[in-house]
Amino acid sequence: MELHNYIFLGVGVALSVLGFFLKKEARKSMENDKRISMLEMLMAKNDVRDCERWKVADKQLEDRREDVKEIFSKLDGRGRERR
Repeated sequence: MELHNYIFLGVGVALSVLGFFLKKEARKSMENDKRISMLEMLMAKNDVRDCERWKVADKQLEDRREDVKEIFSKLDGRGRERR
């Protein structure tokens, strides 16, 4: 074999190995992209749920505040009546 045949053989092997690893990395990248999009969707769903949870918690807290104000106003009224 002549020298240029070995050069073509070497270039062909190098391109095959390079193509193999590039394909492998591309597959990993696609899997990561899918995983990231799934995680983004889950985070968006959780943000909406958390927002609703906070709204409910705030409403309950405000209701409790009003109840406490009402109790103190009744207790304050009783204290004045006794004096």
